[in-house]
Amino acid sequence: MTTSVVNCAVVALDGCYGSSLHGLVDVFVVANAHLKKELGHKHKLFQWQFFTSGQQTIETSNGLPMTHTLAEKSEQHFDVIYIPGFWYQNAIHFNQKLNSLSPLYQWLIKQHAQGAIICANCTATFLLAQTGLLNNKASTTVWWIEHLFKQRYPSIDLKMRELIVEQNNLISASAATSHFQLGLHLITKFVPKTIMQQVAKTMLIDTRKTNMSMELMLNLVTEHDDPMVQQAQNWINKNLSNPFSITTLASELAVSERTLTRHFKDALAISPIKFVQLQRINTAKYLLETSDLSLDEIIDNIGYKDKSTFSTLFNAQTGIPPMSYRRQFRQQ
Repeated sequence: MTTSVVNCAVVALDGCYGSSLHGLVDVFVVANAHLKKELGHKHKLFQWQFFTSGQQTIETSNGLPMTHTLAEKSEQHFDVIYIPGFWYQNAIHFNQKLNSLSPLYQWLIKQHAQGAIICANCTATFLLAQTGLLNNKASTTVWWIEHLFKQRYPSIDLKMRELIVEQNNLISASAATSHFQLGLHLITKFVPKTIMQQVAKTMLIDTRKTNMSMELMLNLVTEHDDPMVQQAQNWINKNLSNPFSITTLASELAVSERTLTRHFKDALAISPIKFVQLQRINTAKYLLETSDLSLDEIIDNIGYKDKSTFSTLFNAQTGIPPMSYRRQFRQQ
């Protein structure tokens, strides 16, 4: 266990999730309290500073204004740097934000070279990837824009079933609510396991949660601001078990196929037909993991009639055939 202060920087971007921003820091607060109670620590082991990036004054996703020093202007060396996930408005806005933060990326690269642990969750995993530090390394990311991550960073080995992935002092955590598990993961680097267990017990954090649930992955991807795409997603998920064309979907929404495709690409950086394919494959994964349905029954349940077509798409998405997936991930 370390006895020196662990200096942490929390870097907030405009639109960052308030729960992710403060939740991980609350893990540090409770850890400090248990260290004082159980081990008699007189100083706070975990200490932190809040920073912003891109602009000094930002507003969290739930409307809390914050004004702090820009991280990229700080000359202090930190032991841990955490970047919480931020609100995804649409693909265009998201890509613009990723491309506008070069000073932050250079600062992160410098901090990492000096030995800092850098971690991010949810959409902020894209910032970690954008630095180039994850090239040819493993990572996880938020599941509903996995396709965009793969497009932008093809050299990164995505571990989508893992809640937290660490390699070379770079830690990525998947969902927005993974900040609690990420906090526990961090404190175990500096305190005895018994303290981590006390923190988990106090905060009711499930330490058994290490993988992403396929059931969670079946929730609609609605974290964007396009009502047409949201309406389309609702219709798709209600009709997923039936074969349908994009022409039919566009007709149901009273728009042209061209308009529908443009809205999907602007909101999610993906075409409607690709979105339908991903939803069907994710549903198949869930049924392979949790049900006793035969492969033919699963295929019928997700709107495919051609077993060969389904198997080809499934293998392209997961890297393994459907029944191999079942054997590997079947819930006992």
